[in-house]
Amino acid sequence: MTPKQLHVLQTVRDVAKSIPDKNGKTYENTVSAICLTESSAGKNTIGDFKHKKSFTKASLGAMQIQVATARHVSKNVKSLRWLNKLSDVQLAGRLLGDVKLSAKIATYYIILLQEQRLDHFYAISGYNGGTTNRPYYNRVMKNMDVVNTLISSGKLS
Repeated sequence: MTPKQLHVLQTVRDVAKSIPDKNGKTYENTVSAICLTESSAGKNTIGDFKHKKSFTKASLGAMQIQVATARHVSKNVKSLRWLNKLSDVQLAGRLLGDVKLSAKIATYYIILLQEQRLDHFYAISGYNGGTTNRPYYNRVMKNMDVVNTLISSGKLS
């Protein structure tokens, strides 16, 4: 893993650690594993673009968030309501280039999914746009092992 990828993962972890759910639980390991799964820790920052008609419909940034998902989260999270003042193109640009914002939206999204679905498997499946997505969940769990190894080796905190 490159120093840049480690920096992206640490940034994602730091943001996720700062956002607890209503019970005080944080999801930095889950969000870090999703970041590895979605973008290889910021290595691949544009997804689904070939299949979409518009750049604003692509999955963007370290956390591979779509504009529509960011807008959904912003309606449910008071501190993110300012996103609604941005155009789709402006928001897409922010998602693409701002790792902290991407991590913040992703963390709140996981919390929302966890609250709605009440199950870790279904929350993680939902992050990838489905109800039940065992292959995606398994990739995230495999990357959870990578995250734990990076933590135990001192490369992440």
